[in-house]
Amino acid sequence: MEINSGRERRRGLLLNYTGNGKGKTTGGLGICLRAMGYGWKVAVIQFVKSDRDTGESYFARLHPAMDFHTIGAGFSLCNPDKDSIHHQLARHAFELACEYIAAGQVDILMLDELNVALSLGLLDTEEVMTALCNRPSWMHIIVTGRNAPTKLLSVSDLVSEITEVKHPFHNGIQAQQGIDF
Repeated sequence: MEINSGRERRRGLLLNYTGNGKGKTTGGLGICLRAMGYGWKVAVIQFVKSDRDTGESYFARLHPAMDFHTIGAGFSLCNPDKDSIHHQLARHAFELACEYIAAGQVDILMLDELNVALSLGLLDTEEVMTALCNRPSWMHIIVTGRNAPTKLLSVSDLVSEITEVKHPFHNGIQAQQGIDF
């Protein structure tokens, strides 16, 4: 199937997966996998996360239909100062996202943990919203992460809040390969 197939008929959506439960990244990647099945080109940019090898990064290396970038220094529970490596890397990841939007060469752009970068003040919410809302009309964008800004949710076409009901971590079970990373 041709990559551009259906673009002229497509209405690009802004999808936002947020909340405190597990499954936001997994849900976004599921949509990416589905789209790749139709021959669509996908790019994933991970904000905040460190460059630890994960199942999804291994998958992307094997599948040329997915560009995969992890650009972060790991999670931080505090608001880093404006000159921190966290700010610099978030800016770099956002600039890369803008390049993908401008080039229009991917059907889906997933911005993993962008909500976290915004909630920590690593990026300006208004600037990000402007870029996302000015994407090509056929391009889908998936945003994930806890603490999504209300303003971003208001311009999203789909908002799913993932709620934690039970998590193995609370029973002393650490993150596991293939399930959590």
